[in-house]
Amino acid sequence: MKKTLDIHDYYFGVILATPEYLENTERVRLLNGVDYDPFYKIPDTEALIFGVPTLLKKETTDNKTIYIDEYHSRFPKEITYSLKEPNRLGLVLAYIKPFTYYYNEQPSWYLEEDIIKNGRFLELYEKHTYYISYSKLQKREAIITLENYEEEIMDDYLKDLLGEELFLQITDQNKEYVKDIDIQ
Repeated sequence: MKKTLDIHDYYFGVILATPEYLENTERVRLLNGVDYDPFYKIPDTEALIFGVPTLLKKETTDNKTIYIDEYHSRFPKEITYSLKEPNRLGLVLAYIKPFTYYYNEQPSWYLEEDIIKNGRFLELYEKHTYYISYSKLQKREAIITLENYEEEIMDDYLKDLLGEELFLQITDQNKEYVKDIDIQ
């Protein structure tokens, strides 16, 4: 299989729900028992205010840049975003950073069938923060992240949204509040 995935085409983004999305009947998108709603695990108010981080693939067609949400899509290019514009479902891409900002090791490629057959999961966790899995059987490639940077992505998004000073002020107050609770 030809290895075509380029990590420089991938970004982490924070997506937010709009009130229109929360009322949209298309929000419930199930396939084989899997819920593809990016916000099914969090309260609606959190979806509107904070959103969720997700991995996106950048593509440019007809001089327009779009970001494809492969994780929350049931089929290729089902969910796409343009920065800070609601998409057809009412989802908004509020923030993006290159994949390589968080994961800076060189990509390592592993055959998915080989990983499963030879039980190489532990070895991969010990050696890498991420790897690229390719499958001869399914004829696809995917980035598999082994270290989770969700919290840092959300912090970066909030710093961008609120500004460094206000973000630090809020998080410092939160740390003091947590200390007070721990003491009691």
